[in-house]
Amino acid sequence: MARGKIKWFDAAKGYGFIKPDDGSPDVFVHVSKVMEASLPHLRPGMALKYSVEQDGAKLFAKDLSLVSSEPAPREPGKVGDDFADEFEREWGLRQI
Repeated sequence: MARGKIKWFDAAKGYGFIKPDDGSPDVFVHVSKVMEASLPHLRPGMALKYSVEQDGAKLFAKDLSLVSSEPAPREPGKVGDDFADEFEREWGLRQI
C-alpha cells in the first residue's frame, strides 16, 4: 500500500488530493472512498495508507486507512453526519 498525506479535501465538493510520500504525482480521493473506509473528515496533513487505481493518466485512491499511533477521534456512525454538517455549513444551508 502507498502512503501519503492529505494535501487538501473539500467536503462540499466531495473530493480532494493526497500527496504521496514517495514524491509521485498527487492522487485524487473521492468522498465515497472516505465514507467506505469510515474515516473522519479529512484534514490537510493527515497521514493515510491507500491503494492506487489508475484510469489512463488519472490516479485514484481506494482502500483508505489512517496512519496513526492513536485511534482517530470519532464516534461510530458519525462520518455521514460530519459530512452533511460540513456540506450544509459551507453552502449556507444551515445557520451557525
